[in-house]
Amino acid sequence: MNKLTLNILPYMASCFLLLVSGCSDEQPVLTVAEGTPLTITAEIGASDSPASRADVSLDDYDRNVFKVNDQINVTCSRSGSLLASSGYTLGAANTWAPSSGDGLGFLPAVVYRASFPIGYDGIQANQEKPADFLKSNYLRTPEVPVSGAEVNFTGSNAFMHENAKLTLKFTGANALPAFSRMTVQATGLRTGDNVTQSINMLRPVPSEYIWCAVINPRATNTAITITVTDIYGITYKATVQCAMAKGTSYTYTLKLQNNILVPVGQAEIKDWTVSGRHNGDFDPV
Repeated sequence: MNKLTLNILPYMASCFLLLVSGCSDEQPVLTVAEGTPLTITAEIGASDSPASRADVSLDDYDRNVFKVNDQINVTCSRSGSLLASSGYTLGAANTWAPSSGDGLGFLPAVVYRASFPIGYDGIQANQEKPADFLKSNYLRTPEVPVSGAEVNFTGSNAFMHENAKLTLKFTGANALPAFSRMTVQATGLRTGDNVTQSINMLRPVPSEYIWCAVINPRATNTAITITVTDIYGITYKATVQCAMAKGTSYTYTLKLQNNILVPVGQAEIKDWTVSGRHNGDFDPV
């Protein structure tokens, strides 16, 4: 006689697991309700060392971290169509709050993106004041999809520089004469158009021989003419070649030789980060 054997242990174990799971205190994750106010976290990517981050005067015109009262604009889009936008202001507790009204709420199947500064309208022709440099210093995040009401513009989704930075510094043994203006000129310097454009550069610290400007990124190597005018109206010129790549900082060292500006060595090219300053001198030969 054939004997039929039933193995009921697996079935008993399955039933036991079902009973245990049914009695568990752990509740299923609930879907975030539409309209739930967003919680924003934001940082600037490719920041430099802690010593540089403490340089408050440098951060008055450049940024490696956001400062209290900075404002960002956050947009919400679906399938390429803008649905809403709202400004957010950084408070003393390092939290972002809507600048006015209720701000943005959670929506499914959307992406969020942020930019700084609010009201960016292009690179300024005159950047001699820190505020005008900052207006030109456009930062933006990638599009960030979310599954809840928290939007993190951090890490790989952090704010990054959309333009490029040009820095000029001087080297030599003698004191730098008083300059009234430092100007750079090139094709597409501010807008990328195929026309010659100029920028008056910022001298962040009057006692240091460094000037800088935000410039428009381009896809081609471009000749930039540097013009220096002293307080007596005497003009000195030099030309450098610059790739003008997005998010890149270019530093050129110059000296005065036989009353002509001469670039010294190769350009320093690196990711645009807020870095320490370098002192220089002016050496008329």
